[in-house]
Amino acid sequence: MSNEEFRELKREILKEMDDLRREYTAFKGRISVIANMFIPGIGFILHDGSYLKGIDVFALFILYNLLYFHRVLPNVGGIAIKIIYYIPAIVIWIVSTAMVRK
Repeated sequence: MSNEEFRELKREILKEMDDLRREYTAFKGRISVIANMFIPGIGFILHDGSYLKGIDVFALFILYNLLYFHRVLPNVGGIAIKIIYYIPAIVIWIVSTAMVRK
């Protein structure tokens, strides 16, 4: 094998490795977004290993739900008001899902 053939082979292998790395990163991002849709905050842990962001978002979502279901929901009258008071939890969920890929 000549030196030129070796360089060509090396270039092809490096190109293939780069393609695989990009595909892996894209796949990891998609899985993180999907996981974050089911459990808010878990996408941060899966995507970039940011435990602090993941725990913050998860705690914020869970604590707001606890506050909503134990304090707000029993004391509010109409269904429209109940939906309006639940909007912050939905916003936390959607914004955290959008932030996972950034």
